[in-house]
Amino acid sequence: MSSIANLFLIVVVFLGIAFSCTAEKRPNIIFLVVESTDGRTWRDGYQNGVLNSTAMPNIKRLEKIGGTSFHAHYSNVPVCCPSRASFWSGRHAHHIPHMHNNIKVGGSWNNYEGLPVNYNNRMDQVLNRSGYDTLLSGKYDWKSGSHSLNVRLNSWTMYTRFPYDMNKTGGWRDETDECRSQGIVGPGNISLHKGDWEVTHKTTEWIRERDYTKKNTKPFFVYSGMNIVHPPYVTNEKYFDKIDPLKIDVPKWPAIEDLHPCDLQSSMLKGCIPSDEEKDAFYSIERRRRIRRIYYAMISEFDAMVGEYMKAVEDAGQWDNTVFIVTSDHGDQQMEHQQHYKMVPYDASASVPMVIYDGRNGINKRSNKIITAPTQLIDIFPTVMEYANVEKEHIPKIDGYSLVPMMKALDDDGGHDKDMDQDKTNGNRPNFVISQFHGCNIAMSWFFIVQPVPCNNDGKSSSCLMKYIRWGTGKQVKDQLFDLTNDPDETKNLIEDVNFQALIPDLDANLKSVVNYEQIAMEVAKYNMESFKWWISNQTDWKTEIHDKSLRWTESWDYAGNDAAFNAIDEWLNAPTTILPCRASLIWPPKVSSSSSSLIVPT
Repeated sequence: MSSIANLFLIVVVFLGIAFSCTAEKRPNIIFLVVESTDGRTWRDGYQNGVLNSTAMPNIKRLEKIGGTSFHAHYSNVPVCCPSRASFWSGRHAHHIPHMHNNIKVGGSWNNYEGLPVNYNNRMDQVLNRSGYDTLLSGKYDWKSGSHSLNVRLNSWTMYTRFPYDMNKTGGWRDETDECRSQGIVGPGNISLHKGDWEVTHKTTEWIRERDYTKKNTKPFFVYSGMNIVHPPYVTNEKYFDKIDPLKIDVPKWPAIEDLHPCDLQSSMLKGCIPSDEEKDAFYSIERRRRIRRIYYAMISEFDAMVGEYMKAVEDAGQWDNTVFIVTSDHGDQQMEHQQHYKMVPYDASASVPMVIYDGRNGINKRSNKIITAPTQLIDIFPTVMEYANVEKEHIPKIDGYSLVPMMKALDDDGGHDKDMDQDKTNGNRPNFVISQFHGCNIAMSWFFIVQPVPCNNDGKSSSCLMKYIRWGTGKQVKDQLFDLTNDPDETKNLIEDVNFQALIPDLDANLKSVVNYEQIAMEVAKYNMESFKWWISNQTDWKTEIHDKSLRWTESWDYAGNDAAFNAIDEWLNAPTTILPCRASLIWPPKVSSSSSSLIVPT
C-alpha cells in the first residue's frame, strides 16, 4: 500500500474515532416539573411584570443566557396523573389503553387512570436502556390506581343529576373550601413547602457527589417533580413580599347567569360559587388579589428551587454539558372565570410555561429566544430522545414531535420569531396542538385545538392564535371559539360571530384528525358507568361508603338528603349510557318560578 493510501487510511480512522467520540458525548438532562403553573405567568410583562427578575431570578437567567421560552405550550390533559402519563409516554390520553379492574380502559381519562402498572416505555426507562444514569425524585403520579376515592366517584358520576341550590348552599360541591379561602401566609422565611425543599436538597446533593472524572461516566437524566404551586394557596412572608400587589390585575367576573353552562357547573363543583351567606367575603376584590399574590409567591419559591439545581450543576463542573427543561404539568385558574384549580379548557388551566436551556451552546449566544408556535407537553419525550441521541429503533411509538429543530431554526432566524406558525424544519409536524379532559370538577368531556390562522381570515395577514373547544360530541351545548392573540383572557366567545364561521370547519377537521371526539366522549361515558358499577359490586355496603364523611361532597349530600341523592344515582344507572349537557340552571331540579332561580352577583 502506498504512503498516500496509508495516510488517507489513518486520516479516515482518526476522523471516524473523533466523530464517534463526539456522537457519544451526550448531554446531562435536568427535567424539572412544577405543579399547577399557568403558562402565561413566566412571560415578561405578565400582570404588569409582577414576576420580574427579582421574583424569578433563576428562570429569567436561563432565558437571558440563551434559553428558549415557549409561549404557546399546552398540557395535553390538564390534570395531574393523566398529564404526567401523557408526557412520560409521549402519547395522547386516548392512546394510553390499559386494563383496570377487569375493565378495558381506552385512555388516561381521569386522575385514577394513568399508565398501566407494568408500563416500561417511559421516557426515563428508554434513556436508562440507552446508557443514561437516571434519577427520579419528588412527585411521580403517572400510574393508574392513584388518587382518592373522592376523585374516582366525582369522575365516574359526571352525568349524574345530583340536586343542588346555588343560592342557598353554593350548589353541589366536589371540592374543599379552598376557592373561598383567604390563603395562608406563614411568618418570616420558614417554608411551608418543606417536602419540596427536602427533595431538592437530596437530588442536588446527588448531582454534586457523582464522580465525573471517570472516562466512562454515563451522562445523567435527573427528574424532579415539585408539589409547590398546587393549591392550597400557602406561602411565607419572604416570598409574599416579593410580589407587588399593585401590579396584580383582579379578573372581572360576569354574572353567574351569563356563564357558559359548563363553566357554571365547574365553578359549582369546585366550590367557587358562594351561598347567600358567603357572598360578601367571596366576592371581595382584595381576597381575590391576595389569592393571586400567594399564587405568584409560590412560583417565586419554586424559582428558588430551580436556582439550587442550577448551582449544583455549576458546582459539579457540568454546566457546559447540561440541558435544562423546566415546565409544569398543567395550570391553575387562579380566580379567572370564577374558578381555581385546573381541569377546564381555558389557558390559565391548560397552558403551561416551559424554558429549555442547552449549556453546550455557551452563555449569551442569543438571549430571550421565544417560540410562539403551539407546542405541547408530549413533545418533550422526542425532544429528550434527540438530545440524548437515542437511536430511532429504541424509541417507542409516540405522538409528539421533537422541539430541537424549532429551536435550531430560531437560532438561525434571529431568536424571536413572533410569526412562526409551524416547524418548517419538520414537514410532518402539524401547526396545531390538542388537549382533552374527562374527569372530576367538570360536567362533560371536552376537547380543544389551538391553531394559528390569518388574523383577518384573508390568507395573507400575520397569524392569530385561535382556540376551538368542543364539549361532548359537539351536539349537547354551545361550542367555544377564542382569539387568544387579541383576547388572551378568553372572555369573548366567537363561535356565532359571522366573521369567524369560515374557520370552524378546518379547526374541527384538524381536531378530529387527532382525536375522534364523538367516539371518545361516548367511550368515556360508558367507562364511567362500568367503573361505578364495578365499585358498587366490590363494596360491602356501598350506600354507606358513598356517603362517608371523608368525601368532599358530604355537605352537599347532607343538604340534598339521602333519598334525593340516591334517586339521582338510580336514574343515571338505569338509563341508557348517554352524554348529558351541562346544566345552566342555578337550582336543580329547576323550580317553576323564574324569580327563585336568579342570582345577582357583583363583578
